[in-house]
Amino acid sequence: MTARIANVTIHAQDPAALARFWSATMGYPEPAGWTEEEIAELKAAGLDDDAIASRAVAWDENPRHQRFYFTRYAHERRQRNRMHIDITPFEDRPASRDELEAERDRLVALGATVEKTLTEAWGPYEEFAIMMRDPEGNEFCLQ
Repeated sequence: MTARIANVTIHAQDPAALARFWSATMGYPEPAGWTEEEIAELKAAGLDDDAIASRAVAWDENPRHQRFYFTRYAHERRQRNRMHIDITPFEDRPASRDELEAERDRLVALGATVEKTLTEAWGPYEEFAIMMRDPEGNEFCLQ
C-alpha cells in the first residue's frame, strides 16, 4: 500500500468564497455546497448553520483530480506558508511565458494577487514562475 494526497486543506476565513476561487482556478464546476442529505445528517449530529458553513470543497469529483478542502480558521496568520501549491495551465506540456502571463491575468481577475515574478537560473535551467496569493493571502506559484 502507498499513500496518496486525499485533500489539499486550506484554512480560510470564508471557506465558501475560497472554494469558489479555487474551483474557477482549477476549472472545476462552481461548488454547490453540501447536499440536503448531508445538511440533515450534520444538523442531526448537532451542528448549526454556522458550523456547517465553516467548511467547503472545490472538486470536480474526478478521482484523478486534486480535491481542495477549506475549513474556517479565524486566527491571525503569523508567518508565511511553509508549503504552497504550484499550478500550471496544461497537463501535457510546459506553458510558455506568454501563456503563463495570460493565466496570471485570468487569476488576477478571479481575485488573486501577484507577489513577484521569479526569473533566475537553477544551474543550467531557467526558472520562470509567478508567485501569487489567493484572495485570502495563501501563497501559490504559477509555472
